[in-house]
Amino acid sequence: MNKSLSKLSFLKIFLIALSILIWGYFLVASNVSLEALIIFDLPTIANTFFTFNFLFFLIFFPITSSICIALSTGKKRNIDILEVSIGIVIGILLTSLIFGLKEYFLIFGFLYLLAHIVLSILTYNKFKERKKLNILSNYANSKIALLLTFVLAIMAIIIILPTQEDYALYMQAGMVNMFVGDDVSNWLGTSYSIGRLGTQSTIDFIVDTEQYINLRDVKDPNVYKFTNFIDDFKSDLDSKKTTEDIMKAQPNLTNEKLKNNLLSTFKSMPIMIVVQEYFAIIFAIIFASFAQLYFSIAFSLFGLLFVYLFYKLFTTKKEEPKKEEEVKISKDIEITENINGIEDSFNIDQKENLDNIDLKENLDNIDLKEDLEENEKNY
Repeated sequence: MNKSLSKLSFLKIFLIALSILIWGYFLVASNVSLEALIIFDLPTIANTFFTFNFLFFLIFFPITSSICIALSTGKKRNIDILEVSIGIVIGILLTSLIFGLKEYFLIFGFLYLLAHIVLSILTYNKFKERKKLNILSNYANSKIALLLTFVLAIMAIIIILPTQEDYALYMQAGMVNMFVGDDVSNWLGTSYSIGRLGTQSTIDFIVDTEQYINLRDVKDPNVYKFTNFIDDFKSDLDSKKTTEDIMKAQPNLTNEKLKNNLLSTFKSMPIMIVVQEYFAIIFAIIFASFAQLYFSIAFSLFGLLFVYLFYKLFTTKKEEPKKEEEVKISKDIEITENINGIEDSFNIDQKENLDNIDLKENLDNIDLKEDLEENEKNY
């Protein structure tokens, strides 16, 4: 029995490590990167996240957690947690070595291990309380989805926080590049409007100052030309412009200049100043929200099926020795019952024989007594 249990433990560890290798392979094959999401690189996102490799990664990723959930239904909690820990450590290390993943994957592996140890403890206590697989599976899948969401949020902060200002600039540049593209003509009106608003604000401030108002009373031709120029410029800013007027107003505007102008405007916006200062936390929350959506769907669809399959696999393996013992015990009980039945029938027959003997002796005594009485009368 100990030998079979040892083989089953190795099987569990092997399956956990193998599952990590499988989804790790598809993760590497899809070439997904956090940078592509940060800078809104749509072609890269389309060529990595919307591929069969990434789809297979999404399908196989819940398998490891499902094995851990199925293991947590056993009676030996410490042994099950040890099997989970060894399997995950081996799987993470092999995946990192084989596919050449960086230190961030090892940090993720450590957090991934902690999440599944917590999952095993919670699942074991829940199964001990209610021994129903469907209730346990729904409970455990919801917990691991939440735990992995926290893991990914922490990983995003760890990766981005050291250089979050640079990542914030990459994000702003990515947004500008995504909206502007390579065609300047579509953005001439926007660029002109943004520039006009800034210039108009400056002119209004100058015109309303006391110094400028005093200039209007000065009897000097040069001052008079200056005030007329400012007034005409202000009127020109307030008037509507056609596309041709804008093209004439900005003849040297190129794609790069337009992007730089928009980027400068983005940087000066109050909300972007806040985003740049707390970019790591903001991005981690957004990223974790999308991850939570995936985990909720994936573990609901695939997690329940995988938990059921591995639960059947492990419980069948565990109960084979027990079944042999139960058959042996049932046979012993049957033999004992047969022996008891034979003894009971023998005792009944013996009792009936004794009763017959007693009855016969009583009859003989009665006949003898009657003969004696008859002889006495005749005498």
